[in-house]
Amino acid sequence: DWNHGFDAAMKKTQNPVKDTYEGKKQIVTIHRGFHTYLFRTRKDTSTRKYDEIANKVFEYGNKIIGSDFTVTVNGYSLGGALSILFGFYASTDDRFTQNGPVKIFSYGSPYAAGHAFADAFRHQERKKKVQHARFYNSNDIVAHLPFNMKPTKRGSNFVHVGVDVKLLPVPGKASLWGTIEPRIRHNDRQSPTAAYWRALKMNSLLNMALPWRIQDQHGLPELQKRIARASVRTNRLTPTLDEIYERMVYKKED
Repeated sequence: DWNHGFDAAMKKTQNPVKDTYEGKKQIVTIHRGFHTYLFRTRKDTSTRKYDEIANKVFEYGNKIIGSDFTVTVNGYSLGGALSILFGFYASTDDRFTQNGPVKIFSYGSPYAAGHAFADAFRHQERKKKVQHARFYNSNDIVAHLPFNMKPTKRGSNFVHVGVDVKLLPVPGKASLWGTIEPRIRHNDRQSPTAAYWRALKMNSLLNMALPWRIQDQHGLPELQKRIARASVRTNRLTPTLDEIYERMVYKKED
């Protein structure tokens, strides 16, 4: 339901992380439409989608796999943003982190939250409770929405979390970048100036396909082509998510 996607105001909500960490805020900001989708109380059942899904995951995990189950969350586009929110909140629930971090794989996800949320997410990463790989096509406008040019004290309104995997066009397409490997980076905390500069570079107007190519560039087939090409022709996607986190996140903490 893209009505939720276009409701891009910020929703202030309680920080679900109970630990104390540097720079912790009691209130975090989340894309209002995505927050509403997962956390509004339903009129028919008086429950929230998040709770319904989380309880079923716990029930099926124990019944089908056993007490040693782990949680992996996947989502594409709007579902990618929701998978980030679900995975983060699940990482604050001891039911889902006993046997390893909650792992999130999102594809073509737009921005989902603000800087205080990102600080909380990074804390959960350092505690080995959550991991996230965000795959997106370089010229996919949806992956660069909402429009993120409003200056704030932290640099920009929205910020991505986890490990970005930027996928370049397959060879043969009209692009100067057809032979470059995927670009992999962890979204560390940045100074306000650096954060705003990155928001400018990730601006949706500078990262969109030609109008008649927008749908194709956001589509799953194009994502699959680029991932397959990167897997076969380079070794950048060979490491597991655990290995990437060991190199980019955990070693920085040692």
